[in-house]
Amino acid sequence: MPFENSSATDPKDLLQQLVLFLVANGWTQDRSAIEGAGWTATLHNGAVYVHLRAVLNEAVPFKNCAGDLGYSISLYLGSGYSSGSPFNSQLIGSPIQFGGTATIGAVMQLLSTAITNYYFFADAGGANVAVVVEKSSGVYAHMGWGTSLAKIGTWTGGPYFFASSSAYGGHAAGNYTGSNLSAAAMGTWGDDSGYCSTFVRAAVDSFDGWVSVMSGGLGTGYVGYCGRQGASSVGGLNRLTPTQLPSYTSGWNAPGSFQNSLTSAIDGRANLLPCLLWALRDGTTTGFSPLGTIPNCFVCDGVGRGFSPGSDYAIGADTYTVFPNYAVKKTA
Repeated sequence: MPFENSSATDPKDLLQQLVLFLVANGWTQDRSAIEGAGWTATLHNGAVYVHLRAVLNEAVPFKNCAGDLGYSISLYLGSGYSSGSPFNSQLIGSPIQFGGTATIGAVMQLLSTAITNYYFFADAGGANVAVVVEKSSGVYAHMGWGTSLAKIGTWTGGPYFFASSSAYGGHAAGNYTGSNLSAAAMGTWGDDSGYCSTFVRAAVDSFDGWVSVMSGGLGTGYVGYCGRQGASSVGGLNRLTPTQLPSYTSGWNAPGSFQNSLTSAIDGRANLLPCLLWALRDGTTTGFSPLGTIPNCFVCDGVGRGFSPGSDYAIGADTYTVFPNYAVKKTA
């Protein structure tokens, strides 16, 4: 599997290096150009398009969201590209705010300072991509996307994307995951604001669009709701998985929870749990069905229990890179 570990001077430089990595691993560049004070890029792999925007002391580049200035990379997916439209107006097959007309996505919050470590992961042909960044010493953020979840059952769709913060809370500062603390695992049940930071394109009963893996604000599109509620078996800080779903925890890192008890004190072995996503079915407020898992990304609590951030963990022929709260498959 392709892998790259290096440094970047700022979010713009990080995005430019990511574009080079993607082009070398199955993605075709549609644009990579200056936008505002930062940079924007669009690339595609088959019929899946990823839209990316590096922000330098600007607001989160989605409409009707918190206006705090900051540094980050935002993303969302679609099924086409309009060369005359800016980052936040790529409407072809993209997530649209419920009841509105604006695109919505997710944010990897960064800082103005240099990035000492970034980690790019991709699998064969670049079908699934994960990006992990050490945004400050010992504090990690992430984003990623792919052409399809590892599906459970047969259903139409599959493209997905995620990041460590929602669009609305993307530049909010505080002592919580995605900001001053390392991000929770991929696909959590909303971020610390309770808003959506993971999306899956799926046809579910009468719905055919982007499922929003989120915990609140279902009637307001700016929080990431696109018309169908999703969920995750992975706990997020102060965001509980619905009781009707199999859950790894009663709250992110809750003492004694299964999610927080994956590393053996006897032999140092760290278990890896899949990031399992769900979608609400028609005619119910509690009936969820599993969609699938995020490829190559796993819940892992090994850091601080015998593993260092960014260290490798071999299981048979496979190697995983371990970060606070999760691990990403590096080689197979």
